[in-house]
Amino acid sequence: MSKFFLSTDSTADLYQEEINALGCGFLPLTIAIERGGETKFLPDNFQTQQEYIDFFEMLKDKNNNVSTSKNNTEIHREYFESLAKAGHTDVLHFTISYGLANTLDNAEQAAEMVREQYPNFNLKVVESCTTTVGQGMLVRIAAKLRDEGKTLDEAYNYVQEIKHRIQHFIMVDDLFHLKKGGRVSGAAAAIGTMLQIKVVITFDKEGKLKVLKKVPGGKLKCLDTILKDVENFTFDDDCYPIVVHTGSEEFALKVAGKIEQRFGIKPEVRIMGPTIGCHVGAGAVAFAFIAKEQRPY
Repeated sequence: MSKFFLSTDSTADLYQEEINALGCGFLPLTIAIERGGETKFLPDNFQTQQEYIDFFEMLKDKNNNVSTSKNNTEIHREYFESLAKAGHTDVLHFTISYGLANTLDNAEQAAEMVREQYPNFNLKVVESCTTTVGQGMLVRIAAKLRDEGKTLDEAYNYVQEIKHRIQHFIMVDDLFHLKKGGRVSGAAAAIGTMLQIKVVITFDKEGKLKVLKKVPGGKLKCLDTILKDVENFTFDDDCYPIVVHTGSEEFALKVAGKIEQRFGIKPEVRIMGPTIGCHVGAGAVAFAFIAKEQRPY
């Protein structure tokens, strides 16, 4: 039986070498950087770690207005048509949470359009109910299932269940970007910055971002609060623990060390991609893992 083809957009935050090693199709989003009336467009397909580091250094400058836009139906159609022309029939494609963007609709509409010309093109879209490293976890899990000989439907059904057990604790260092995205008010952002309040956000059951806690007292106090909340979950046998950061590797390594010391698991430490990173801002650190329990929120 032939294996299904695996595909994702760039919100999965997989490094280029990982995409290549997984044999995965890849559809990048585009970042717009506006400054002084001029706009520069940057594809989310970084090739080196230095590009990630440079991006988050740039993001610290509030004079740079950084935004992203989802891939529309036509972009998906062109991409899926290229897969069909290459001979791929069974395809599993991953997108960002529907709670953040309706990319799922654009992808499914595009797949229908491609099927008009290629009737055997069988593409299933997984709305990840997460994004960044959580979506990347699902892609890696699907690749493992593919390599074990699972069918497209078997892999699709498995990741559809497990996605609701991915837990997230995202510590935001700067409230500027949350204010810009409408997650906190301007007044709350000003007061929070003055009082060194750190905001912890998570994904709820619908894949929407939810402000979980507002913790005064700086990063270490916030980390202690997060670790106490993590104790409410049971790590899955293969829990994919990941600490991801937006240009704050030193603190991310400290977070990973605390997690290993407390729970006996060693998280992978990664840098976040620009599409999602620009919405949480530089200096953010998050811990994500798969639990035996579904999300409680």
